[in-house]
Amino acid sequence: MHNISYVLISILGGLIVPLQLAMVSAFRNASGASQIQSTLVLYVGGAVASLIIALMIDGGIKPPLYQQASWWMWLPGLLGSLYILCMFLAAPKIGATNTLLWVFLGQMLFATLVDSTGFLGMQVKKVDGLKLLGLMFIVIGGLIMIYNEYRNMNV
Repeated sequence: MHNISYVLISILGGLIVPLQLAMVSAFRNASGASQIQSTLVLYVGGAVASLIIALMIDGGIKPPLYQQASWWMWLPGLLGSLYILCMFLAAPKIGATNTLLWVFLGQMLFATLVDSTGFLGMQVKKVDGLKLLGLMFIVIGGLIMIYNEYRNMNV
């Protein structure tokens, strides 16, 4: 496993998401901010952190070559805001565990489509039976979690 450091970095990124959900929910409750206002605060904090990290790692900010970027390359900020907003809307109603489970399933399904087609220039990765079986286990796990939650509500 020569990519173990990237696996560990990915796990660290995954550990941060539920922490972020809980912290923003606490911020929203304490401040009275709406979900979209909380998302804005999150992104302002992220922009400041990105600036500090860029200054530390790169020594400064180099202006990008805007004319070489296609229109769709400007969408990740919008998509990120929608992603965070969706999680902030869902988590208080269905809980962090259920929210992240279904977010993860959505990510895995779309990532499989991206990998199998090479969408937006990504390297094509073959989708095989084992990958599909893994996705099926995620769906089954989610259904078990939903069943357990409704079962406990009726007890």
